[in-house]
Amino acid sequence: MQRRILARELRYLRERASLTGDDIKDRLGWSPSKISRIENARISVSEEDIRLLLDLYDATPVQRKRLLALAGQTQTPHSWRAWPAATREFLSFLDVEAVAESIRQWEINVVPGIAQTEAYARHLITSWREVDPTLTPRQVEERLSIRMNRQKRFLPPESSQIWIILDESVLLRTVGSPAIMSEQMSRLVDFSDLPNVTLQVVPLAHPHGIVEESFTLLNLDKSDRLEQCLVYIDHNVTSQFLLDEQRSILFEKMFELLAGYALSPAASREVIRRLVNS
Repeated sequence: MQRRILARELRYLRERASLTGDDIKDRLGWSPSKISRIENARISVSEEDIRLLLDLYDATPVQRKRLLALAGQTQTPHSWRAWPAATREFLSFLDVEAVAESIRQWEINVVPGIAQTEAYARHLITSWREVDPTLTPRQVEERLSIRMNRQKRFLPPESSQIWIILDESVLLRTVGSPAIMSEQMSRLVDFSDLPNVTLQVVPLAHPHGIVEESFTLLNLDKSDRLEQCLVYIDHNVTSQFLLDEQRSILFEKMFELLAGYALSPAASREVIRRLVNS
């Protein structure tokens, strides 16, 4: 997956630089077929070749750092990769999430993992044992540790811009106990106060025509309006990236409409604050 995303980004930079395969042949001595194989993720590409391409495409320092990190798959701690509780798809997501400049998420089921309290997360993970009895107590602790450590990535000052839209049902659905929910609502209030976070709530009473599963949009370069987002859909059983540009546009449009249905960040924060001690 990382190779496919890197291939897409390199193709985008080449097209933005108005270069063809023949142009690269003239400047680097590579065959057009090599560029085609790289941009279709059919072959891996060395760090040296990536640097040559980034120089040729006049990539910015930020783009260079991001794509080299993605190519090296260095963003996910090795200890996370060693844990059997972490799926390959989720590890790929962590790699991409770590280099994304903008993260937007629509959630209809639970509080997103990056804003969960330990008690809320523990109850969710432990409850999954009712479906999968092979999930051991050790794996529960490993999954919990992954989730809690992941949250450290999103603390300012060096963090992605985060925009979360919650369906109000997420706030009203009891997970664990009233005490757990009260603590979780308090955590959401604090989370919404972070300078890199926008949090909105879509009221259940507000009519709207979008009934869509939860999804996350990852933008690797939020300053470039032409850059397409990556769509990630996560379920307990399966997860997937959608790299098709047309489908990405549809999900971006859905997020835009949901933001219009949602309460303002200030009003959303007040709704959550009222639930802290309810």
